[in-house]
Amino acid sequence: MNKRDHRAGVTLVEVLISVVLVSVAAVLVYQGMFYSYKVLARARARLEAQGIAFDKLWILFNMDFKDLPGTAFSSGPDPTPENSIFSTNGVVRYSILPETHEPLHWIDYWEIRVQVWPPAAGPLFSVLDSDGSVLKEYPRPLADYRVYRYRGDR
Repeated sequence: MNKRDHRAGVTLVEVLISVVLVSVAAVLVYQGMFYSYKVLARARARLEAQGIAFDKLWILFNMDFKDLPGTAFSSGPDPTPENSIFSTNGVVRYSILPETHEPLHWIDYWEIRVQVWPPAAGPLFSVLDSDGSVLKEYPRPLADYRVYRYRGDR
């Protein structure tokens, strides 16, 4: 008959060390997954903002020539479309600036600019305090398009 060695096996210290190592590895993997999800969400938000800005720019660019303002015009902050990932919490700002030829006050072209800003209290683009108040907002728009509309365009 074979006698078993009673000292063979895994000690409690070895089990605890292996549990700690597995826990550290799990935390690192979780942080990596969370970071990649945040990067993906930001990329989706930027893509959505660019789509909103381009749609608004296209509408403004295709306005009838007579409807374009003769003086500088800026819109107030309009909410983003309800069906976007921002819901109506984001902001769309646009401006139409005519460039004139000075002696005749003839408008050579209009500069049309559209900006889409993320929601101020969104966790992806601002730094939040533990109570949910905004500590630092995103410093620039997610989408910023500018196009020049000349008299002969369209």
